[in-house]
Amino acid sequence: MEAIRLWACPSCHRVLRERSVDEVQRRHEELVREQCGTNPSAEFVAEAMWPAYLASFRRCRCGSRKRLKPVSAAAMRGQLDLHLDPVVVQ
Repeated sequence: MEAIRLWACPSCHRVLRERSVDEVQRRHEELVREQCGTNPSAEFVAEAMWPAYLASFRRCRCGSRKRLKPVSAAAMRGQLDLHLDPVVVQ
């Protein structure tokens, strides 16, 4: 099992779970499929929206452009019920 990496936003202190680009791309494809179905335009929509969708996962929802800080392993202990926002860190 892969280790879960958590990041904290220095502005709003929201905790973010690191996701792989592949995970985010699969989710994006699912969303496009739900919204567009099998329309011929679905592929165009997916290609056009992918850069913006990926960029939205590279920072916190609060809009802060500050660099995310890694959450220490000690702080994660006992935190099983966290509500986490996804983030892609590269």
